[in-house]
Formats: sequence, structure tokens, C-alpha cells
Amino acid sequence: MESVILLGHGSRRIEANNILKSIVKIIKPRFKEVSVEYAFLELAEPNIRNIIEKAAADNCDAIYVIPYFLYSGNHVLRDIPEIISEYKAKYPHINIKLGDYLGIDDRLAQLVMERIEAIKAPAV
Repeated sequence: MESVILLGHGSRRIEANNILKSIVKIIKPRFKEVSVEYAFLELAEPNIRNIIEKAAADNCDAIYVIPYFLYSGNHVLRDIPEIISEYKAKYPHINIKLGDYLGIDDRLAQLVMERIEAIKAPAV
């Protein structure tokens, strides 16, 4: 069994955390044979450590962590890789991989351009 974990920063605001939950609801049906979960690095539950432990307890043979981050700050460059390294050492029999953060992508640029056009549009 494989598990994909979409990892967000986490917020004290429930509304902010609900965005990640909504993204997972959109993604989940597209991966029929894969468990798709969300987790947070800090400030919200479920915590990434708890979700990795759950996947290990569920006998997953592969865990893929995708950071839902736009920028390569300290969390992306240091904190998340440290957590992944810790769990790779703890569970050497599980293929645990860290994917890339969202970063620069033409599709994100397109979305920004759509937002620009939307705000410029005359009010109805």
C-alpha cells in the first residue's frame, strides 16, 4: 500500500487549515489505490509525525510527502527534510520520499494571471 501525504504549514485559523483539507478532497478520488492524507507541520492537527506513524502502522510500503508550500524557506529546506530523514532511519523497510514544494510553475503563473483579470473586471 502507498500513502501520499499533502503537508501544509498549519495555522491557528481553522479556515486556513480547511483549504488543505479541501485540496485533499479534490485529489483523493484520482488516486484509487493510494491513501491520500493531509498533515500539518505545526500549529494544527494532524501533525506530520502522527500521519507518518499511522501510515507505518497501516503497513504502507511507500510514503510520499508533498509539501504544499510556495517557497523554499527553512521549513522546506531544513525542517521537513530532517523529519523525513528521521523516519527513513526509523522505518528503513518503508520507501519514504519527499517530493518538491509547489514553487515556480507555469500553471501557478496562469492562476495568478486569472486572478489579475478577475480583479480588473468591472463589477456587475
